[in-house]
Amino acid sequence: MDVIVVVPSLQRLHMSHGNIQTPGTYVIDVPSLKYLDISDSARCNFRQIENMPELVSARVRFGADSTHEFLKALTSVRRLTLTQPLTEVVNPCGIIFYQLVHLDLRTFAVGWWDLLTCMLQYSPNLRFLKLIDVAIYFSGMDIPTGWKPPSSVPECLLHSLEAFEWFEYKGRQGDREMATYVLKNATRLKTATFSTRSTDMGEKCQMLKELESVATASPSAQILFD
Repeated sequence: MDVIVVVPSLQRLHMSHGNIQTPGTYVIDVPSLKYLDISDSARCNFRQIENMPELVSARVRFGADSTHEFLKALTSVRRLTLTQPLTEVVNPCGIIFYQLVHLDLRTFAVGWWDLLTCMLQYSPNLRFLKLIDVAIYFSGMDIPTGWKPPSSVPECLLHSLEAFEWFEYKGRQGDREMATYVLKNATRLKTATFSTRSTDMGEKCQMLKELESVATASPSAQILFD
């Protein structure tokens, strides 16, 4: 299916295409857009999204054939929700999210941990970070043991991040490594909230004990466990 959306005055756009068996092409050129909600599992032959300088909020989910290129159109966004199994996670020259203050990242896509690393590095003013595992038919992808953090501490951790939330935290080794990295480096952090589905009180207590044992960079940071 081919889709072309070229509407200079359009401010809201919702698109959903869930049939992975019907590849096609689409072009989106909406320079006045403020709110974007797009879900596309199709294996597109060509996908072009032009820059949206007025974008305030975006929810984006693409299929497993996606690359980082679409991110170029979202550099002006202030609030971003991503579900993105990228085939390649790199940061081309020029992709810096100066306006991004709130990032929600779904954790059930392969390679989401690399995408998070990239987003932390290139979102210097990020204030709110939320990791979400809400998959119905499968749980969040395990972070590889020995997860490699950014080569240098991201600017957002040093200067702006205030709230960190992990919804459906499972306390696996890779999870602990990533949570510890944020807690140890976020100097302005006010709250870190972790929630879990586990009904095992012993398991919950162990998770909480591990998190509370981390020496946080922010002396005023509160670690909350739901």
